[in-house]
Amino acid sequence: MDELLVEFIAETQETLEALASVVVAWEADPGDRDRLDAVFRFFHTVKGSCGFLSLPRFERLSHAAEDVLSQIREGEGTPDGATTTAVLAVMDRIAEMCTALSLGESLPDTDDDILIEALRTCHQANQMASESMALDTDNTSVDHSAEARGVRAQGGGPRTIRLPLSLIDQLMNGVSDIVLARNELSRKLREREVDTDLDMAFDRLSTCIADMRDSISKTRMQRVERLFMAIPRMVRDLGRDLGKKIELTLEGGDVEMDREMVEMVVDPLTHIVRNSIDHGIETPEERRAAGKSETGRLALSARQSGSQIVIEIADDGRGINVDAVVRKVVSAGVMTAQDAAALGEQERLELIFTPGLSTAQEVTAVSGRGVGMDVVRANIERLGGIIGLANEPGRGLTITLRVPLTLTIIPGLILNAGGRQFAIPRSAVIEILHDNNAMLQMSYLGGATVVTIRGTRYSMVDFEDVIRLEKQEQHGPRTVLIVRSASGVPYALGVAAVENHEELVIRPAAPMVMAAGVYAGMTLPDSGQPMLLLDAGGIAQVAQLSLDADKVSDSRTHDAAISEDEQVRVTYSALEFRELDGRERVIRLSLVDRVEDIDLANFDQTGGRSYVRVDGRLLPSFHPVSPATVTDQNYVTCLRLRDGQREICYPVKAIVDIFEIPEELDMVLPHGHVAGLALVNARQVEVIDSFALFAMVADDAPAELRPLRCLIDESADSWNRDILAPLLRQAGYEVAVWNSDQNVDDGRTVLLTSEVGAPDLDVKMPVVRLRANSQPQDAGDDSIFRYDREGLMQAITAAAGQDRRSA
Repeated sequence: MDELLVEFIAETQETLEALASVVVAWEADPGDRDRLDAVFRFFHTVKGSCGFLSLPRFERLSHAAEDVLSQIREGEGTPDGATTTAVLAVMDRIAEMCTALSLGESLPDTDDDILIEALRTCHQANQMASESMALDTDNTSVDHSAEARGVRAQGGGPRTIRLPLSLIDQLMNGVSDIVLARNELSRKLREREVDTDLDMAFDRLSTCIADMRDSISKTRMQRVERLFMAIPRMVRDLGRDLGKKIELTLEGGDVEMDREMVEMVVDPLTHIVRNSIDHGIETPEERRAAGKSETGRLALSARQSGSQIVIEIADDGRGINVDAVVRKVVSAGVMTAQDAAALGEQERLELIFTPGLSTAQEVTAVSGRGVGMDVVRANIERLGGIIGLANEPGRGLTITLRVPLTLTIIPGLILNAGGRQFAIPRSAVIEILHDNNAMLQMSYLGGATVVTIRGTRYSMVDFEDVIRLEKQEQHGPRTVLIVRSASGVPYALGVAAVENHEELVIRPAAPMVMAAGVYAGMTLPDSGQPMLLLDAGGIAQVAQLSLDADKVSDSRTHDAAISEDEQVRVTYSALEFRELDGRERVIRLSLVDRVEDIDLANFDQTGGRSYVRVDGRLLPSFHPVSPATVTDQNYVTCLRLRDGQREICYPVKAIVDIFEIPEELDMVLPHGHVAGLALVNARQVEVIDSFALFAMVADDAPAELRPLRCLIDESADSWNRDILAPLLRQAGYEVAVWNSDQNVDDGRTVLLTSEVGAPDLDVKMPVVRLRANSQPQDAGDDSIFRYDREGLMQAITAAAGQDRRSA
């Protein structure tokens, strides 16, 4: 019986959370029979369960609500605001009693008869008035889309089980420990000689661990609609109390985020919504006077962006009166009027985050209590998130929350500063440069450091200075990270070096450590030594950086006379580089897949063409490279260029910068793979002709430069897609999906298929048959065991009739 009671309480509480928004939506659209049925079924289920659980108070309350809803279902009246309020009050009382039972406490000593009588009285009055007067609809309407119908859909999903959250957390902690062990094993493997078989086994282990981690992570994921469930009820009740009409829109409820993140975002989101209703949206009279519709609009949306969840709360109210905020800050003595006058517009707007600030004229149940947006920002930053404001005075305010998808395992970078290691979430880093990069200019203004990168100026601070560590001597350049601050404005963070990147297991840090304000927690890298996780937003606050990134004119362009016609020309991003012979040219940046240094020994020539071995593949090299071409170093800097299908390697001497150059050339002088000249920083620079460049690396390259193409049937076996295809690509083969219409005999295409049905294939191309069993079925079986890597590779090259050079 105890287990049944626990199950009943859990299911009732879960359904109540979702049902409140359904009741509000039903009130706004009384003709929606599905929502009415969902509410009726809830009370009917509670009443039926209470009989054998001996819960008479639950039974009386649910029976009374069921009777009223049953009459409404039969057409006897429609729900008005008073009836809906009474139904919600009964639901609140049931929720209170569920909470008491779950905590092992006695039921609240309240009079249920008052609620039951109020429910019946409201419905009777509504019945009498429904035929003689128009429906008095409530001042809150909700567009729920899928969210509003969530309760109705519960019965149609797959069979589920209920697990304690502690068990899920325990599983996740176990996976975190496995990830740490995997990272440590990876480090030890890197320290020893290469063992191909051992590396393959480790790769399979890593894949299994990643799959298991992802699967268990999904058990912790909840739909964002869990955040939205209480919002419609809150908007309805608060709108009625303040005499405001509000139309609420919810979008993106199907986006998923970590359960812990959902719980930690609830309070900041609730505070923002209450502020939007109280401070933002005007009364109907004020809106009419401002030329607006009487009904204010409030929209909540959620979407996933990379490893972050972006939540936007937008209203069409009065926005933030920045002048009033400034006056309040000055009157409170936080800053002087002179200091306030020197602030930029964004800095003035962000004064709304001043601790204890409130623009309310009087203390009410909603506002004026001194708990303001500073608490909201602190809570969001504690999660590793940021909050942004987009203000349109008189037209509305949009508040954007960016929070991590999960707090458990995140991709991160390992930094070195002051001879110690630290970690930072990869999502917080926008760009990584060295301080000797030609694109970076550093200057010192009034005791502060400022860096300018491609025309944008950033405040900068060295992390050692923030935590008062002595900088260590180093022979190479220091590293500059462009990171996001709490307000979304980036700044530059100087460290000794970025040493590695790996998945980080996040743990809470000691309160004394967190009090420093620059750390977001603790992590364990593959070395097993605890390491502190940096909080990019906290570092900016502790360092008191001026976060007002500006676009500045590059000093190198001052001598260039730019005409009005040139200013309106269409431009694109281009990469300037220095050729092996010293000439400087530019190429369209979108063609550059990556820039990397390649060992000189990997370059060679055959059949009059140059090529380079990269990642186990042979790529065409646009220029021949030899020790005579490159002096004083054993590597070559290369541009890896792609046109969508083909890839070529373009050796260069050095990377110079990235610029915006006009689409229309100053001088069209086509020769070879050069299209003409463009003006870059008052200099005429040759522009690469992308079309001619790829045309010069034609498909008639020697066979040894052209990788074999392997056709596989992805639909036949998931093993082909998930295991075989990555193996073939890593070995340097082209991989394509085969269908029965393809029958190519070009000397470089091989079909790989399972042994089932393989003898019946009527194709001209060579076929390699793979079997799942380690031993052949009979003496005539020429298939290859699909986990025999060496045999598989030999069979592919033999089938194609080529002695392919391997990397």
